[in-house]
Amino acid sequence: MNNLKGVFLHNLTAKIVALLAACVLWVFVMNDQNPAMESGFTVPITVLNPPGEARLTQSAEHVRIKLRAPRSILAATGADEIHAFVDLAGLEPGTHPLHVQTVIPQGTEVVGTMPETVTFTIDPIVQKRMSIRLRRSGASPEGLTVAGIEPDTRMVTIVGPQSIVNTVSEVTGTVPIPRTASGDLDIEVSLSAMDEEGEVMESIRVVPKTVSAHVSFARSLSRKVVEVKPTVEGSVAPGYTLADIRVEPSRIELAGTSTALDTVTSLTTESIPVVGLTESAERTVPLVVPPGVTVSNKMVTVRLIIKQQ
Repeated sequence: MNNLKGVFLHNLTAKIVALLAACVLWVFVMNDQNPAMESGFTVPITVLNPPGEARLTQSAEHVRIKLRAPRSILAATGADEIHAFVDLAGLEPGTHPLHVQTVIPQGTEVVGTMPETVTFTIDPIVQKRMSIRLRRSGASPEGLTVAGIEPDTRMVTIVGPQSIVNTVSEVTGTVPIPRTASGDLDIEVSLSAMDEEGEVMESIRVVPKTVSAHVSFARSLSRKVVEVKPTVEGSVAPGYTLADIRVEPSRIELAGTSTALDTVTSLTTESIPVVGLTESAERTVPLVVPPGVTVSNKMVTVRLIIKQQ
């Protein structure tokens, strides 16, 4: 026993120094063979708690995540082990810049993300009632004139993101008049939402998508196009003014005998009450049609532009 103790204590200082040197050498070798490295991974952004009944847009759909870890760990790390997400719980409609959160494998650390924040826009889906406007296309059949076009409904619902619904100018449909027609007919007309430039707004859904239009013809009648003049009744609220009145269509085609048409220079609408109005409004109103005269469309849309004085 004493011999064993003597062996252990013999040159103890040298042995301790050698052990420390061995530890340092081991650490150096390990760091040299498995050094810390950095690598980037591109992963999709997962959206948690997305809003219902809303259009969601985001400024980026992927994020670049840079990780640091020993080389052996990075070599075994795949992009499917790295996750990026944002949580939309409780967010109101509007625009929100949100920080991208990450979940990474054990033994790694995040050096940076690009981008760090992603902007999300929540645009709720809304509905709005609007009147329709039908246009005719094609010449009337020989010996006939279009006496009227009457849809089975004049009001439809448009559905879409609120920011886009608010820019819809009108809902229109085109009624093709066949040259081979020999009498009244019913035509199925597709409807589209249009912007102020007259372009179809594909992201807006029209309900119903089609209407049935009854096209009536008259024989041996003359035709004439006259101006439509709106008739308003009353005064807007104090402090406001009726700045402008716009009619769609502003001109309309009449049909009738030459004698009846000679006395008509324009058509007026039925009275439109404006008493107490404080904001712009839109009204669909019938025309006042004199006896012996028929029109291609008995209803017009009148836009009342109200401004504060």
